[in-house]
Amino acid sequence: MEREHEEAMRSDFRERTALQHSGYQPGVTDAQIDEIYAKTRQIDDRWNSGPHADQWRYLSDAYADWRDAPDTMDRFIDNIEFNRAKGEDFGLDEVQRRSLYQARELTEPHRVRPRGRGQRER
Repeated sequence: MEREHEEAMRSDFRERTALQHSGYQPGVTDAQIDEIYAKTRQIDDRWNSGPHADQWRYLSDAYADWRDAPDTMDRFIDNIEFNRAKGEDFGLDEVQRRSLYQARELTEPHRVRPRGRGQRER
């Protein structure tokens, strides 16, 4: 994947996730939700039917994995970096590796934070 295509993919994915999250804001109308879904479908369709569909799906899957199992993904990233330090690629190309980090970055603000030490439920 050429660098400019990767940059376009990352920008589109960032826009897609922002659109998705905007649909959950208070006061969003049904018409606005329909528009949001239409825009996200357009973005998905463009990438899923193009020459970089595999990389788009990898990024989408990584995003879902980070959203659904962040602790597991943290361990996965630790494993990848440990193996890279030993000269092993863990079967990932650099675009996929960067996709894992982008997915983590995009899900970070939406993760539920565990309570800090010393806090109690009332």
